[in-house]
Amino acid sequence: MNKIVVSKIHVEQNGTLVKYDYEIYGSIKKYFHADQRFYVKYDKDISDTPESLLIIPLLSNLMPISWFVGFDVYLNECDETFLASLENLKSQFLEFFPDNTLKGNINVKKIIKNKINGNNTSLLFSGGLDSYDSLIRNLSKNPFLISIHGADVEIRDKKRWNEFVQFNNEETIIDHDRLFYIESNLREFYTYRVNLLTDLGWWGGIQHGMALLGVLAPLSFTYKITDIRIAASATSEVSYSWGSSPKIDENMKWANTVVTHDGYDQRRTDKIQNVISYVEHTKNPIKLRVCYAEERTGYNCNYCHKCQRTMLSIILSNKNPESYGFTPPKDLYERLFKNFHKDAIMTVGIKYQWECLQDMAKQTDSFFILNDLEIEQKAIERFANLNLSEIVNQNAEKVKNKKRLRLILRERLPLLHKIYQKIKN
Repeated sequence: MNKIVVSKIHVEQNGTLVKYDYEIYGSIKKYFHADQRFYVKYDKDISDTPESLLIIPLLSNLMPISWFVGFDVYLNECDETFLASLENLKSQFLEFFPDNTLKGNINVKKIIKNKINGNNTSLLFSGGLDSYDSLIRNLSKNPFLISIHGADVEIRDKKRWNEFVQFNNEETIIDHDRLFYIESNLREFYTYRVNLLTDLGWWGGIQHGMALLGVLAPLSFTYKITDIRIAASATSEVSYSWGSSPKIDENMKWANTVVTHDGYDQRRTDKIQNVISYVEHTKNPIKLRVCYAEERTGYNCNYCHKCQRTMLSIILSNKNPESYGFTPPKDLYERLFKNFHKDAIMTVGIKYQWECLQDMAKQTDSFFILNDLEIEQKAIERFANLNLSEIVNQNAEKVKNKKRLRLILRERLPLLHKIYQKIKN
């Protein structure tokens, strides 16, 4: 019988490390690393958290796999609100993926009704545009900022994580007494076979909203946090299946917490202008960190499409990208148009982000000049009038096959994968 039985939760290292004992039965063992049981490590003592809430980090990462693969999970106790939340989340994923039959169930011996006595606010903080915009709009709430090692930066990548912490330490907007760090193998406890369950990619398409929010449960109890915020990356103007959206994030609940998918009414171009207005008004500089590319040498790589879009939005706001953590390449506009050739990869979500910039380009009267006014003005006008609908999803099958090959190489032939990455870069 395919099932997972959670037998015990261990809290170690002075109340900061949570480890889970669970047995995996049947053919589903191929989806999990035998030598990597799920864990979460906090930089605070959370040992006062009851077991019914300590189980939430594991279940937030495990149950979506259970649903898509089709196996049951057995455990001793769980929070009542969270159990109801899981049923709502399962229904929501079924709406996103109507062609899938989501089966797995959860079996609990004891259901506990918890209450957190407090009203503190927390915000997941990556140092990117979305999280800085959310922080600025919620400064009056004095939120706890929580960053997770193992999400965007791999656990083994100490260099980039130490840089991330250093960059946080340099920011004057951050209250460093309310900045928490979490480490978790939430992207490493399962095998590449989980990534192949959907064409979207498991982390982005399914896991990350539930995963990032779920590991906050013990901290929320210890620090009396009931107002939990995760920054939105899109708006209601575009609809597509994604692992973080109001329908996913705001259905994540435990005890008496409320999760807000924050900034869902703000385009990224609006968020840039919000950040710029804050910097102009307060004179406190902000260095945005919008990508984690391996070739990054400072705050950003300055070359990927995410960096390009952010730099262009700053330029269209008539500000120097260098003031916000970027070093624009001399051929920025040439690189920009490579995103739109016939072999380009463009999803509905990426198209939406570019279209927001096109709207901004059409409305702007002035922009920041990098090198040559006439050349750059023509480039911006050309960009504003591109027809992006011709490109969307045209190479979807090629992208899916390349992603599958990359995952298999990374899992089965790690040395070959490293060589492939070096050649690609």
